[in-house]
Amino acid sequence: MCLETSKESLYYPSCLTPHQEIKRSSFDFHYLQRKRVIGRKNPRNKTRVLFVMLRRKMAMKNLKLYMQNQCIIEENEKLRRKAFALHQENQVLFSQLQNVNI
Repeated sequence: MCLETSKESLYYPSCLTPHQEIKRSSFDFHYLQRKRVIGRKNPRNKTRVLFVMLRRKMAMKNLKLYMQNQCIIEENEKLRRKAFALHQENQVLFSQLQNVNI
């Protein structure tokens, strides 16, 4: 750390002069700007983005289908229980009918 207590050191904690600080920030700016331009021009990045978007759409579609499937399975179980109850009732009625005919 710097031992200076001038106004410059208060505004620039790294004890760099304002000129050096501007150089550093402009380097960061140009680096980020170049990174953005490269990202735009590279067709592999575009393909990768499309692939990620497609994967997300497929995941959402898969989730919707899974939820529909769960509802159908639940409804199927209810209908199976109802059919079993009706079958038992039918057997009881059939046995009563046979007892009456005897």
